[in-house]
Amino acid sequence: MVKRRLILNLRGFQVFEAVARHLSVTQAAAELGITQSAVSHQLRHLAEYLGEELIERQGRRISLTEAGARLAEALDDALDLIERSAASTIGLNRRTVRLAMYPSFSAGWLIAALPGFAAAHPDIDLRLVMMSDPPEISDRLADVFITSETPRRGYWSVRLFDEVLLPVAQTGFANGYRDGLPLITSETDPVATGVDWESFAALNGLSLQGLRRGPWQCCSHYLLALEMARAGMGAALIPDFLAAPALARGELCRLAGKPMPTGLSYDLHLKYERRKEPDIRQLVTWLRRTAREKTHELRS
Repeated sequence: MVKRRLILNLRGFQVFEAVARHLSVTQAAAELGITQSAVSHQLRHLAEYLGEELIERQGRRISLTEAGARLAEALDDALDLIERSAASTIGLNRRTVRLAMYPSFSAGWLIAALPGFAAAHPDIDLRLVMMSDPPEISDRLADVFITSETPRRGYWSVRLFDEVLLPVAQTGFANGYRDGLPLITSETDPVATGVDWESFAALNGLSLQGLRRGPWQCCSHYLLALEMARAGMGAALIPDFLAAPALARGELCRLAGKPMPTGLSYDLHLKYERRKEPDIRQLVTWLRRTAREKTHELRS
């Protein structure tokens, strides 16, 4: 028996997916190369066909209704699958895996370990992608993600390691906290400025007032805090894997105090349906093994 399918307005679904992704008719129209009125026409006809309102207008802004959000999520998965299938058919993604991660994880952890992966898997083309904050978790960006975010529905997740911060400073501050130190904080919100050092002081039974000398030195990322510490601007709390190379080279010294868990972790995420793809499985196996080995080396 020949399978019969519904006659669908595929263009309408494509237009809605673009609008849902951008939350903008203007940006969706620009991406698709059509007019804004054509976008609105497609949205209206799709809503009539489905019998559901898909978007809500709030002045000049739009948002998705509950039905629209469900449809957008389903279309995102469906279009990702179509894109992967088409690319596979014409050989665009053969033996290629895209791995997305934060800049600090890439610079401080992954790059030093990559030669091992390349040697073990010379037939896999590994492409690295830097993620923004907050990250976009989508097959449009990458196949595998390493983030500290809660996994999306439909994604498989596995813990690589927990985040632990070390207090470090330029070797000129080797006397430590005796006279107080300029403190570098990775919290830029005025309400939260210095909360990382407050937590560190509480963990180690220290007085924050006794630790700190002068104004806060504020930055938004661990990589910036690391470079500020190397430049002699003060003491910083840095993830142990990111601080390790500078400590080994003698560019920084470890200050007194117990390492501080942040409650965050570095987790590996990928679409549940893709976890058994051979190249992805090999990358995941290597990442998990390398994470165990490097974490044991850092923290033993």
